[in-house]
Order: sequence, then C-alpha cells, then structure tokens
Amino acid sequence: MLMLKFYLVLFMTLAATANAGAWPRGKGNGFSMTSVQATAHSLADPAHYYFSSYAEYGLTRKITLGGDIGHSVSGESKLILFLRHPVLTLNDKHHFAFELGAGVVANDAVIRPGASYGSGFSRWGRSGWFAIDILFEHHIAAGSTDFKADVTYGLNHPQGYKSIFQIQSGKQVGDPSFLRFAPSVAIPISSSSHLELGGTINMIGAANYGLKIGVWKKF
Repeated sequence: MLMLKFYLVLFMTLAATANAGAWPRGKGNGFSMTSVQATAHSLADPAHYYFSSYAEYGLTRKITLGGDIGHSVSGESKLILFLRHPVLTLNDKHHFAFELGAGVVANDAVIRPGASYGSGFSRWGRSGWFAIDILFEHHIAAGSTDFKADVTYGLNHPQGYKSIFQIQSGKQVGDPSFLRFAPSVAIPISSSSHLELGGTINMIGAANYGLKIGVWKKF
C-alpha cells in the first residue's frame, strides 16, 4: 500500500511540473511492437526467454484500441484487450488518459484499469518525450490486484535514432516489490520501423539481468 501511495503521488507531482503532452493514436493510425527478452541472475546461470507483442489502433480521433500479449506483472502469460481515452489536457502541454482492459492472465480472468501521462518536448534543438504509465491487474477469481508503474524518458536523435531510459516497477501479491532500470536504443530500419536493442538490471531485489531485442512498426 505504501508503494502504491508513493506512485500515485509521483504521478500527480510529475504531471504538474513536467513540460509535456500525451496523445491518442488517432483515427486509422496503428502501431505494433514485438520483442524477445532473455533474463538471468548471472552470465553463468541459464536464461529465461519471454515473448511480448503489443499493438494499438485508432478507432476514432480519441479512442485507441489495443492488444497486449506476453507476460504480466506476475511473470505469467497474458492476453489483454483494452480501450484508452484522453480525459484531460492542461495548457496544451500536460495530457492525461485512462484505459480499461480485460483478458486472461495464467488462465484467470482479469480486469486491467490504467492511467497514463505522456509528454513531448523540444528544447536546445532536440525533441523527446516523457511518460508515466500505471496499471492494475485485478484477478477476479482470486480477488487480488497486482500493480505496475513505468517512468520513461526518451530522446530523438538525427536520422531517426532514439534513446530510451525507463524505470520499471511493480508489486505482485505475495512477492516483493521490484524496481528495474531498462535503457535501450531504437535504430531506424525503414521509414516506418525501428529495431530496439536494450537491457534491464534489477535495482531492488535479487540480482537479475536482461537483454531485449524488438521491432516497432507504425502503419
């Protein structure tokens, strides 16, 4: 509960102070991301491999339909469909959106509400974005709720390159909280696609390291 309160305060504080704006996908516009991640406690230990696939499509100018396949906060397999809608814009810089998803995690039905704050900025000749994403995975049968929050800072570079710095955190019922640092770089491979190469390292909890490779595509 203490961690949850901390992130709710963090969400409101950053939303009030950052130069930013979030955006819906837009009618007829789509985005997809597919990735594979390998994690291990050390180079000598066997690795575990995780597959993820994520997609968004603009149903209307404001409503975005999405699909999220891969692994949940608990590490179990998941299939979630969701709808996202913007709810507030402050000074054309601070945009807020809420979403509601439903699906299956490890064969259990879940409801997944979430909130997002995103930002775009341009200063000193460089543009980028800032985002906070909070999700709650509520397991209906068990009556338990897992929690996840990501904070992302990204920069755009010449020729379409991007650098991304993300803090990933969460709490599954019955398990310790986790906190990870996940930097990556996105390399343009076509006019609408990027290859993402990145890694993760645990900042709280047992030592754990990861490598990630993924492909983004706009359509």
